[in-house]
Amino acid sequence: MHENRLIHETSPYLQQHAHNPVDWYPWGEEAFEKARRENKLVFLSIGYSTCHWCHVMENESFEDEATARILNDNFVAIKVDREERPDIDAAYMNFVVATTGSGGWPLNVFVTPDRKPFFGGTYFPPTARYGMPSFKTVLEDIASKYRDDTRNVEDAVERMTTALQESVKKRWDSGALGLDSKPIKLFNDEFLESFDPENGGNLGAPKFPITLEIIFNFYQKRNIPESLRTLKRMGNGGIFDHVDGGFHRYSIDDKWLVPHFEKMLYDNALLLDAFSQAYLLTNDAFFKEKASMIYKYLTKRLYTTNGFYSAQDADSEGEEGKYYVFSFDEIKSVVKHFDLIKNRYNVTKQGNFEGKNILNVDTRQSSSLSASDREKLEDDLARLQAYREKRVPPATDTKIITCWNGLAISGIARYALACDDEAALLLAARLGSTYMEQMVDKGKILRIFGKETIRGFLEDHAALANAFIDLHEATRETRFLDAAKKVIDWAAGEFWHDDGFLAESGKNHEALFSADTRVHDAVTPSGASLFLLALLKLDALDPGQRYGEMLETCLKAHYPALVSRPSSIVLMVMVLWGFLGHLHAITVPEPLATSQLLTQLHRLPAFNKIVKVTSISGKQISVCTGTACKIATDARDVLSIIEQS
Repeated sequence: MHENRLIHETSPYLQQHAHNPVDWYPWGEEAFEKARRENKLVFLSIGYSTCHWCHVMENESFEDEATARILNDNFVAIKVDREERPDIDAAYMNFVVATTGSGGWPLNVFVTPDRKPFFGGTYFPPTARYGMPSFKTVLEDIASKYRDDTRNVEDAVERMTTALQESVKKRWDSGALGLDSKPIKLFNDEFLESFDPENGGNLGAPKFPITLEIIFNFYQKRNIPESLRTLKRMGNGGIFDHVDGGFHRYSIDDKWLVPHFEKMLYDNALLLDAFSQAYLLTNDAFFKEKASMIYKYLTKRLYTTNGFYSAQDADSEGEEGKYYVFSFDEIKSVVKHFDLIKNRYNVTKQGNFEGKNILNVDTRQSSSLSASDREKLEDDLARLQAYREKRVPPATDTKIITCWNGLAISGIARYALACDDEAALLLAARLGSTYMEQMVDKGKILRIFGKETIRGFLEDHAALANAFIDLHEATRETRFLDAAKKVIDWAAGEFWHDDGFLAESGKNHEALFSADTRVHDAVTPSGASLFLLALLKLDALDPGQRYGEMLETCLKAHYPALVSRPSSIVLMVMVLWGFLGHLHAITVPEPLATSQLLTQLHRLPAFNKIVKVTSISGKQISVCTGTACKIATDARDVLSIIEQS
């Protein structure tokens, strides 16, 4: 059994490679010093534990002795977990996208000893196919070129690095002098143009959740039928785990049927929020049921007292989806009401995935169950779950990532209010308290809970601040609001650049060859968008402070990006819409702030609102929108004011 330096790392992804014959190093000075000493390029490979093609390349190449010899003889090999070090991933991904036109994982980059990229790509096959050379050929060609023509390689690297740095600087050009609603209109136009009217989501395949778009649509009360259709199709499709709850990453088809089977904390955190909001909008029990199943999945499979684990793998026993699918005969032998299960979940002898069945529901039948049939189905699904749990489960990535936990805490807090789940709110508050005690009270935000060596990035600070704000609104506890203000102040001091621009990496992080100035929403909202969302909420909760000024400065700085690509910066577009006079600050005097009234206010089917309780005496509720305030006597009045504004 081989063993390399990754054996000492805590990342499950790095541990997966600890027994490769490749002489892997973790990112650090030791590896680059060796590269300088031996005049070798660094082979930098970046991935994450639930990445299917990362597993494929490991099995094909990194576990292959012949490939490992080429790597070990000619390069210094470094492995990076992109979820631990999103800064490294972003810098080298920018290079690969700029030079090849596309990116993804695994991300494989050849880097000089001074950490500047020379050549890169994603997956390389072990033999020439897909119109690509074999990985061994790539390794030998790159090693030969660097060995025989080092000076020209280094000159080319300098030119490429300079060009990339200049392109990054252009993103920081002067912003706008004023703000308007043009990005909102552009978003709505683009949303409808790309919408799949039959299946929901974006047209074509693969289909990824469009959760941020849906949340903004609910916020602005536009595109509601399209958003609800998308959630219905997803909740009935194979992308949803009908046995154990939770959503898989995406579907490879255009009907949400066949998923890529990994389950991610961030997807389920955001979808929990969206389904909870859909329930408040419609009072349709379907949405409440799916939200409840997401919450149960999170607490059953990913929860620890320090936070939620980050993901579950798609593969088990070397096969993608093996844990999740059933043969016709398996289902028949396990359940009591086979015909009901078969008809409800489209079970067939031929199956819909490599001869097996991914359970899914025809949307037209989704609300046609009697109470008796529903009870029978629940009993049989429990039987299928017990049967499935005897299988070898997919691996769980046990990193507890602060950003993703911030999203989860926010989602759970809003789910608890929408679906009247007091235990869920207690859990969210308990996790919030843990982060306060273990990070805020100790004076620093970490990227990974318990890992002192990696400081939190902008997204970690901003997501956690939003979680504290949402907990304050749900519980009325001022300690959460105080913690949010403290974290936002830290973030402003560390990540804020001139004229309102923000960087994901801050003053406490390693300086890389290229700054990380992402503002687009990827699998999670950008740190910049989350930071602005926190400023918007804090300005409503505590007007007269500097939050509003900071927010306006940032929005003006990013306005050109909001106009040029609103669909990829959805959360920031939502913040802009709120800032332009569409956020309702509902102030309740302490004597009126009964649990009943606050519950009614939280459950209003309007999401561009924030509820606060004031110690100032009074007998009426104030609803302030923009620069105008109106008076209400109860929750019904509040909703009427919001709908008329």
